[in-house]
Amino acid sequence: MLFTEYKPAEVEPKIIEYWEKHKVVDTLRKKNKVGKKFYFLQGPPYTSGRIHLGHAWNYALKDMVLRYKRSQGFNVWDRNGYDVHGLPTEHKVMAKFDLQTKEDILKLGLDKFVTECEDYAKKTALVMDKDFQRVGCSFNYDNPYMALQSDYIEGEWWLVQQAWKNKRLYLGHKVITWCGPCETALAKHECEYKNIKEESIFLKFSLTNQKINKNTNQKKEFFIIWTTTPWTIPFNLGIMVNPELDYVRAEVETDSGMEVWILAKALAGVVIGAVLGKGIKILEEFKGRKMEGWSYEHPFAKLMPEYTELKKDHKNTHTVLLSEEYVDTSAGSGLVHCAPGCGPEDQEVGKKYGLPAFNNLLEDGHFPKEMKKFGGLRAKFSDKKFIEALQETGALVATTEVEHEYPHCWRCHLPVIFRTTKQWFFKIEDLRQDMISENKNVNWVPQTNGFDAWTANLKDNSITRQRYWGTPVPIWKCSSCEDIEVIGSVAQLKKKIKKDEKLPGNLHRPWIDTVEWECTKCKKGKLKRIPDILDVWIDAGTASWNCLNFPQKKNNLKELFPADLVLEATEQVRLWFSMLSICSQLSMGKNSYKNVYMHGMLRNIDGQKMSKSLGNVISPDEMITKNSADVLRYYMCQTNAGQDIKFSWDEATLKSRYLQILWNVHKLMLNLAQENKINPFKLDEKKVEKNLGMEERYIFSKLHSTIKKVTELFEEYRLDETIAPLETLYLELSRVYIQMIREKSSLGEEEEKEACIYAIKTVVFELIKMFQMITPFICEAIYLNFKDEFNLKENSISHYPWPKYEEKKINLELEKNMEIAQDIIAGALAAREKANLGLRWPIKEVVVETVKPEVKLAAEHLREIILKQTNAKKVSFVEQLPGVKLKAKPDYGKIGQAYGKLSSEIIAKLSMDSAETISQHLQKEGRYSFTISLGKEKKEVNISKDMMNFDREVPDLFKESQGRFALVYVNTKRTEELEAEGYLRELIRQIQALRKKAGLEKKNRINLTIEAEDKREEYLEKAVDELRLKVGAQDVDFAPLKAEGIEKKYLEEAEVKIKKEVIKVGLVKVK
Repeated sequence: MLFTEYKPAEVEPKIIEYWEKHKVVDTLRKKNKVGKKFYFLQGPPYTSGRIHLGHAWNYALKDMVLRYKRSQGFNVWDRNGYDVHGLPTEHKVMAKFDLQTKEDILKLGLDKFVTECEDYAKKTALVMDKDFQRVGCSFNYDNPYMALQSDYIEGEWWLVQQAWKNKRLYLGHKVITWCGPCETALAKHECEYKNIKEESIFLKFSLTNQKINKNTNQKKEFFIIWTTTPWTIPFNLGIMVNPELDYVRAEVETDSGMEVWILAKALAGVVIGAVLGKGIKILEEFKGRKMEGWSYEHPFAKLMPEYTELKKDHKNTHTVLLSEEYVDTSAGSGLVHCAPGCGPEDQEVGKKYGLPAFNNLLEDGHFPKEMKKFGGLRAKFSDKKFIEALQETGALVATTEVEHEYPHCWRCHLPVIFRTTKQWFFKIEDLRQDMISENKNVNWVPQTNGFDAWTANLKDNSITRQRYWGTPVPIWKCSSCEDIEVIGSVAQLKKKIKKDEKLPGNLHRPWIDTVEWECTKCKKGKLKRIPDILDVWIDAGTASWNCLNFPQKKNNLKELFPADLVLEATEQVRLWFSMLSICSQLSMGKNSYKNVYMHGMLRNIDGQKMSKSLGNVISPDEMITKNSADVLRYYMCQTNAGQDIKFSWDEATLKSRYLQILWNVHKLMLNLAQENKINPFKLDEKKVEKNLGMEERYIFSKLHSTIKKVTELFEEYRLDETIAPLETLYLELSRVYIQMIREKSSLGEEEEKEACIYAIKTVVFELIKMFQMITPFICEAIYLNFKDEFNLKENSISHYPWPKYEEKKINLELEKNMEIAQDIIAGALAAREKANLGLRWPIKEVVVETVKPEVKLAAEHLREIILKQTNAKKVSFVEQLPGVKLKAKPDYGKIGQAYGKLSSEIIAKLSMDSAETISQHLQKEGRYSFTISLGKEKKEVNISKDMMNFDREVPDLFKESQGRFALVYVNTKRTEELEAEGYLRELIRQIQALRKKAGLEKKNRINLTIEAEDKREEYLEKAVDELRLKVGAQDVDFAPLKAEGIEKKYLEEAEVKIKKEVIKVGLVKVK
């Protein structure tokens, strides 16, 4: 036996060494090379350092599929991959060289900076490889795909060129989300939304050209607006109102005197009354459309000369604009501040009125120096300064705290802002319906996924970023005529340059920036690459073909695309899954995957998200050290698809205990085989199966129905559901089958022992062929013990094909009967515990109270098993145990909820009816039905089980326990015969303990001397044959109990107490 004990800390590293030494996975890949192809598209994790527990969970689920498909003979595409470009790596390198800004990077040298980024990504990928291998994940790590590879970059260039050819690539001047700290544009899918609390402000803007209402008496009039982004007020060019909403002029007394405020009628009371605590007088009501074109004076008019220039060219500057779509009364004042340069919706409305997207923020999010008072302030982060400035002008009416969702950068996790910049976009808005139609052919697990809802709201994607470590945008622009050429491959690029020139070996910046050529259109300028890089999500979005080395190897795409399966967390609906769909739809007009499995996110036991900042992160190393890699996989992969996992050490430890049970079962089989000199792998199966008892037929039915069920689940990618049936199988093997055959396996005839060993071997062997998908280490260790003991040929359990079930061996009726019998047994044992009666002490009777014929029938069929496992002399059945007193207690709340005013009459009726009658109806029919008279009408009432509770008074002789199928009683009456039999069983246990203490093996025979009181000695002499058999004794001598100890001639001796009676035992080994 290679592994005598199950110590994961020692076993698992040895198994990894064994796999590497014997090239276990490579051998299987070669074996399956001619098999049907299966394309698993690995979602690339970012090379950010050591993996976290979420990575391990994700890869373990993926590995389950790889192992399953290989066991089915598939030629599995299992290439690992990593996401390498982008800001996290830039930040790591910046920290290494103490760089703060993009200017600092250029001072260091872009070539040195990019080289450092590349080195970091490659080294980190190797570290992560080792981490994933430690979790037992069997990917192809020899050739991982990474976006830093030249052929991968070409695959992205191919996409951009396809978009250009299909007129789906354009240069746009738009307001987009922007990360100031990262100094780059962000697409919608790169924003993570967080609930934040911050100050919102109510402002008043003075009207300048309105027709004064006769009721205002020339009082100053103001528009009341509300915003949660004070930093955008300097860029305000209009006020939006809803043309169909009702607005009011309201007279308000302020510190400056009486003023007239304009705001939505529905919000006037809330804003003026609740927020400001002031009384109001409504002067006039009117529709919003009336205000179109009304002008106002901006509170910063004297501080910003830019407004004067803007008004010269744009007549609608600082006027009221109509917008039915973006103005409502859900919050604020019903008048919305409009800054066309600070939001896509604002830009859309401003464009209708000829307003420019005014926003001159710098790349780092600061206001430029020429904006005088605001120069140097930072958008979003300097909101308090802007509020102070508004207060100085008298425009600030009030501040209120508001909680709302706000977008944050997915990399630095800081709030984003909006900037107006020129970016290159993919035109995708008109493809949304095509993507939704394609998605109908995708099998999602779970089915509720949100993909269609996300896709329906997609906007054109900006694909360019203003950073350095990333895939260069393949767009070259003429310095003179601005002609554009989009390059799709290195081969195309070679044709553009002179024959004596060479392309750089590295396609990244700054080397690719040196590639230029003469413009063939104007003959004057040179085509130079625009300095941007691609959004990193384009890296991930092209993985579906880049993983296959397309476009270099076109056959791979033809044979494998689209991917058979992708598997990631639920958040990837709006990220990777969406980008895969966008990229393949743009380039090929179809989706890039057939099946999707999603898992949730990682949280602690209280439901709180795990994060380093909160100090509640658990590393895979910690999990492996405390339990094992197998337990990590086993525990986490059983979480329902799409659901977050609330991590619990207790639940993980439970799985560890379960694996010890599996280990013990295989050790038992090995011990039985050794003791009986049987090789279960060489038994004549047909001969053995003729001698199978009911116990074996049951466990084989369970085995084959499990194979059938788990196969179906794997085929449907219901991965989370595959674990429970396998767990149930080996736990029932241990707790049910082995308990049933303990005596037969040790004391039975040779044929019976063979049947027991054969059954345990078969179930364990077929189980580990399946369970190695989930717990590969313990399954391999068990197999290697089998291989060593029984001289098996294959080097790994993974080299065996997936088991096939035999329908003829499945007996669902027997399985159900056994389930009922085991429930009755569990109930009896629980009742025994209440009575303080250990299992070795026999009981007179087990009484099963049930009105269900199927329960009685099942127990009748398996009566002997119930008697044996409960150590009872009799099993009987009743519909109601005589002497039990029931008191019905209606649940007033549930009845009241269901029947309202009728509940008092219903409860009165229930109090009059027999509790026994009500209980029997509930058991038989699941409800208690009757009618209540309502005058001439009658109302039918159905009382369900959850509407009733019962107090029970059980006769003194009985203890009860409620099972799933029946109520079980044990008769606790003791007789001299029962006590004597229990005494014998307890004595046998004590002698077995002495044997163990003496270091005796099962095959060793002993001679016994027993000193006991006369009445016990008499009974023991009658049961001497059973005693000899159970303890392996050759001779047994009895003697009266003496005061002095047993003579010292014995190998082991002991004085024990059984129910306060003293007995002395001595044993010697027979030579």
